[in-house]
This record gives sequence, C-alpha cells and structure tokens, in this order.
Amino acid sequence: MKTFGSALIAAFSIQTALLFGYLHHPFAAGLLLIAATALISHNVKAAGGGVRRRTVFRLRDALATLILISALLRFVILQIPSGGGDGNRPPELKAAAKGSRTESSSIATDNSGDHTGVILLPERQQHTTLVPPLPAMPSTLFDAKHQNPLTIPFYGAYWFFKFPDTQPPKNSYVTHGTPAEMTFFAPDSHPLIMEAHQNLGTLIDLACCREIRIEIRNADRYPGTVSVELILVDTREGQKGSVSLGNAPITSSLAGQDTPMKETLTFPISTHTRIHKFDELMIRFPRQKIRSNRSAKIAIDRFVLIPRG
Repeated sequence: MKTFGSALIAAFSIQTALLFGYLHHPFAAGLLLIAATALISHNVKAAGGGVRRRTVFRLRDALATLILISALLRFVILQIPSGGGDGNRPPELKAAAKGSRTESSSIATDNSGDHTGVILLPERQQHTTLVPPLPAMPSTLFDAKHQNPLTIPFYGAYWFFKFPDTQPPKNSYVTHGTPAEMTFFAPDSHPLIMEAHQNLGTLIDLACCREIRIEIRNADRYPGTVSVELILVDTREGQKGSVSLGNAPITSSLAGQDTPMKETLTFPISTHTRIHKFDELMIRFPRQKIRSNRSAKIAIDRFVLIPRG
C-alpha cells in the first residue's frame, strides 16, 4: 500500500499539473511536475537503482493510477458543459467573415497570445428606417406641449471583452448581427464581459425623465441567470461622468419556444444624481458565475424615455 500511495500521489500531481496548464497557470503546473518527478526519482532510488521487481511494480501502479485519474478528469473537464450551456465547441470566428450568420462564435487569441475582443454591430438593413436626428433634439426634450414618451431605436454596438480590458482592444473582431442569435465564448475560465453602447450625439438633461425603459428580445435558455444594468454617461466628464440606474432581472423565459420573448425593463431616475446630463447609454449584462464565460442571448430593440409629470 505504501508504494501504491506514492504512485497515486505522483499520478495525481501529474494530472493536476496538466489541468493547471489547461487553465493557463504555468507556474503551479511547473511546481507540481517538479514534485512528481522528485517523488518518482525517490522511489526508484529507494529500490536500489536499476530495474528491479519492486520498481516495476511501482511503475505499474503509477501507470494504472495515471490512466484511472486521466479518465476521471476527462469526464469532468470535457463531458460536463461549462458555463451552463451545451457541450458543443464553438466554431472559429472566421466563419462569420464569409457573410454567413453563425450561431456561436468564440473570442479568440492572436498570434502574440494577447486576448482580443468582439464588436457586434447592428445587422445591415435592406430598408432604411427614418428616425429623428438626435443631435437636433434639445436637452429639455419634454415641455407642456410634448408629454409623450420618446422612443429611440437601438443602433449602437455590443462589446465583448475580458478583464483587465475596459473595452475591446484595437485588434478586436468586428462583425454584424444580434446577440439574440449569436453566442460568444471566452477561450478560458475568465469571465466574459458583455456591454452595449449607444451614443446619443447630444446632451440630455436627466430632469427630463422619470424613468427609462429598455425593450429587449430574450432568446436566452437559462432563466434567472441574467440581469441588465443601465448606466447613463456624460462623455465630457471621463470616468466620473456616469451614474447607474441599477439592475433589472430578466424574468421572461422561452419555455420551449423558438421565438425570442419580448420584455420591457424599467429603470427609474432619481431626482438626486451625481451627473445632471448624459449623452450615452451603456448597458451591462451581469450573469451568474456558472455561465459567466458565455454571452447572454439578449438583444436590445429600443429605449423609451418617459417624461416627468
């Protein structure tokens, strides 16, 4: 049992080192490999050197244990899906560059090993949709004669990137589509940050509205794991020019349907905020840890600004 125990420890160290290497922790993997090598060398030396019968038994036990633990780890790593989704490997991003719509894509790495991001732009429209030019709107959107809600269609961009980046790097992949029909994955265990940005082109006074509503299409099949945070940004003020209106949980569910569910999220605006004007809407998609390495299949349709009164 003593020799088998040593073989078990050595095999476990080797397998754990391989796991750390898979998770991009080379220092820990190197230490475990050194420890396993030292243990195997000690066992061989204790047998008196040479290939003796006891050494053969130790090598046999180590090989059997190695095969056993390898099978167990393969089941845990490859068979159990990570991030709360299916176990299919996402195709490379190059598939989307050919003009075909891809159901799933992955944030890849370039040749230098630096992680890239993805910028997802709205789908190209065959018919032009006419909307009021936002730069021409005054900061006081509503007065006694104009008390109807203002609807602004989403024409911004979705960002997918990883910490410590605060936005997609310059070498990010740019494509067209909607996150309700595409899924993006992080290439490792680090969380994937998902945001949407829409610059309005003009400053709007927060006193104009009592709340902002976001109309979304929800095609996500993991209910209760995603919420939406709305942040108002004054781009003139840098990092200090933003205020969060809080998080709204997404409660709709596909319930076996294939058609995305429509849902409206409401974000009240306080009368006392750190900023008084905004010209950009930033939306974040916080997700539970179990699926933080894959994007949410949620698309923004429009914003509705509700006047005070």
